[in-house]
Amino acid sequence: MHFRKKLSRTVPAILLCGTLLAGCGTGSDAFQVSDLGKMFRNFFDMGNSLSSSSGTAAAQGEDGNQGTGATDTDSGSGTGSGDGVSSGSDSSIISDISLFLDGMTEDYKDNVPDGSSLFINNAPVFYYYSQLSEEEQGIYDALLAVTRDPTSTKYHKKATVHEDPSSDAFSQEVTTAYEAMIYDHPELFWFRQSSGNFQYYYNSLSTDGTYDVMFRLSRIYDDYQTQMTAFNQAVSSFMADIDLTQSQPVIALQIHDKLIDMVTYDTDLAAAYTPDGGFDFGYTAYGALVTNSRGQANTCVCDGYSYAYEYLLQQAGITCTRVGGYAGQDENSMEAHSWNLVQLDGEWYEVDPTWDDQDSDPDQYAAQGPIISAALGDAAYWNKIRHFMFNLTTDQISHYTPGQEYTYYTDDGYATFLSSSVHVRDDGTESSGGAVDYVTKLAPTANGTTYTYSNLSSYATGYNGQTDYDGDGIPG
Repeated sequence: MHFRKKLSRTVPAILLCGTLLAGCGTGSDAFQVSDLGKMFRNFFDMGNSLSSSSGTAAAQGEDGNQGTGATDTDSGSGTGSGDGVSSGSDSSIISDISLFLDGMTEDYKDNVPDGSSLFINNAPVFYYYSQLSEEEQGIYDALLAVTRDPTSTKYHKKATVHEDPSSDAFSQEVTTAYEAMIYDHPELFWFRQSSGNFQYYYNSLSTDGTYDVMFRLSRIYDDYQTQMTAFNQAVSSFMADIDLTQSQPVIALQIHDKLIDMVTYDTDLAAAYTPDGGFDFGYTAYGALVTNSRGQANTCVCDGYSYAYEYLLQQAGITCTRVGGYAGQDENSMEAHSWNLVQLDGEWYEVDPTWDDQDSDPDQYAAQGPIISAALGDAAYWNKIRHFMFNLTTDQISHYTPGQEYTYYTDDGYATFLSSSVHVRDDGTESSGGAVDYVTKLAPTANGTTYTYSNLSSYATGYNGQTDYDGDGIPG
């Protein structure tokens, strides 16, 4: 039996029932790869990393090693040849690269999209960007700039770096900047569905000890207009029910509640997950707010919940980010998972909207006895269950033990629906599934205790004025 349609649960006993929490069953992000070289290949077309000033070329192979360049000494440009070169055989791409490199002079000018974009984000702060080094921020800025119009590959932007662009250190800088951008910008869900999204090119070491590296898209977003319009309309519709005149803690609670009311956990996607599995919109905010790749509306796994919650809070002007890691009943049963961190009045809080998405149906579980039925039908009690992972400290969520307030007492006995659990953040080392998360280690520690659910529920009004948190028959 399941106590929710989201994750498998154990059958509760009538007197003492413990719901065994499990991980999401999906990776913390799309970076499910076995090594840095493969990760880097997945998101950047490394086939033509050229040196225009020296007439040499370096090609990045699938194994992350440098290939041998075939130079063109007359023009000072070349085409790389090495293992895994994905664009070197395309003459049109090579032509574009040659023209691109010809413009790389001391007075080189960026060519970035101007005008409006369907990619919208009103975040007051992009957390992971703020944690990067100055050099990584420059790479992040270049990548983000060329995404503004993903219908063309003609745009390019320069970043000036000190690391040798052929080195592993630079590869890690670019990967960190890219991952920070994806974590900061849930609206860029498109980039998680394919590989080779960017190309970069660089010149030789300059007299001041730096390299100029130019980034551009290597493929276009074919469904940009259709999908981003649907996404933005879904966000507008969602936010119409949120009272943005309330305080930020109340707004964050309203968004949390509407999201878990609306979204269905994608059990099929979770069951089919493998580290090298294919892409599905169920891993993104698009899956949560629009549809997964199989056409199921508002259906996703934990990545979708966490990206959607982050994005919706950003649009309300609230600083929010997400982390990747592992969760389960204990460290031996952990599975890959993702959740959120929210900043309210300067304090950070941990929130796991996936685990909070607990469904109750008294009629369905009537056979379990009157105590279980009474607990499931008690709005005030079940609201506590649906917020047990809302606004916790890092210490609390890391080694969670439910308090007595989560035990349902009657004259005939008692029942509980929660058990101890753990949430462990990714520390940046390679996991057993081959994943490497380069930015979660930069996430803040949550120590906030002011805006716990028990504190907020005494006065907060639910989204659309409906939620009765304390069970007194009056919303709020």
